[in-house]
Amino acid sequence: MTTINNMKTSPNGLALITRWEGLKLNRYICPAGKPTIGVGHVILPSENIPDVITEKMAMELLSKDVERFERAVNRSITIELNQNQFDALVSFVFNVGEGGLRNTGVQRAVNEKRFSDVPKRLKDWSKAKVNGVSTVLQGLLNRRISEGELFMRPMDQKENLASYVSFTKDLLIQIQTNLSKIGFYTKKIDGLYGPGTKNAIESFASNNSITYKVDPSEGIRKDILDLIVAL
Repeated sequence: MTTINNMKTSPNGLALITRWEGLKLNRYICPAGKPTIGVGHVILPSENIPDVITEKMAMELLSKDVERFERAVNRSITIELNQNQFDALVSFVFNVGEGGLRNTGVQRAVNEKRFSDVPKRLKDWSKAKVNGVSTVLQGLLNRRISEGELFMRPMDQKENLASYVSFTKDLLIQIQTNLSKIGFYTKKIDGLYGPGTKNAIESFASNNSITYKVDPSEGIRKDILDLIVAL
């Protein structure tokens, strides 16, 4: 297979990965029992990484970690890509593995330039085994939708990561419900904005190393909402 791309992930692509993977500036033990930091970076015994890092250091680690996924996209895609398309595919394989572009519907749709089909083919990778049954997981589906939107976004159309979504009762119920699952919201789920909801959102943002103060007149920041919806 001829390799015609030699692209690197843009800051916008790294921001997309970080949004969905989460950012931890303190060392922690991942579910697999391995010391981890930053955007899911597994600390190797040979690495001299402090227990607390800066966001700049986390992005430097992520830039190194995505290199093999960049190679996978550059190797598997035989047409020229724009930066948004490349970033979306790197986020995809970072999450599902290089097999996501190895003789798959996603790879075929891209290489055959059936770009309008790519978002649908990405959604095919929204399932995981739950009690032995292949089940669509809302968090995975939301990520696939986000990647599909980026893939289809014209290069002259910039996404505002700090855009806001207005509060509605249904949205507040979703926020309260999801944050209650992980212990940040402990009040009655009623779809009403109050101190409990404000504190829950801000505590959740802080736990993801995001400094954020809710202004109900603005609504909720879209990047933080995306993280909550993905829970």
